[in-house]
Amino acid sequence: MTKKALLVLADGFEEIEAVVPIDLLRRAGIDLVTAGLKKEWVQGRQGVTLKADTVLNRVIGLFDALILPGGPGHKALMESDRVLRLTEDYFRDKILCCAICAAPRVFAAAGILDGKRFTCYPGSLDDFGNGEYVPAEVVRDGNIITSAGPGTAVPFSLSIIEALLGEAKAAAVKAQILYHD
Repeated sequence: MTKKALLVLADGFEEIEAVVPIDLLRRAGIDLVTAGLKKEWVQGRQGVTLKADTVLNRVIGLFDALILPGGPGHKALMESDRVLRLTEDYFRDKILCCAICAAPRVFAAAGILDGKRFTCYPGSLDDFGNGEYVPAEVVRDGNIITSAGPGTAVPFSLSIIEALLGEAKAAAVKAQILYHD
């Protein structure tokens, strides 16, 4: 059965943190759906505009992963009741919850980082409740995967692939893109 992932975009998203997971997860055969928080055309932090597959309020059905890119757009994600509710529900249902850069703040706002290890962009280390910050590129704690920032988008994406499809598939994608750690 094909795995499905939902990546939510808000204006101000960090382009690398969105496009790399979109590319690599789709290469791996994951049915990745992009959803704009409020609209289909979403502008990134560096001015790159992407057309999302849909708008979040039209998303129905189950996914195997939720992915949130960082950048200044993470603030809009934090303020969205729909995103917070989705995060809480996915976490409770043991669905993979993934965030990079400043976006782990959304997880903190949803209350899912309490007692969990996480990483994030070093300049975003506030309002994390009772989570334990780990200075690493990628941290997985149960069904939560977090990553530090733009430069860690590839290992972040490979970690998601490994969690959904296994180590062999992640290694195959890694070899295909000539990525060496």
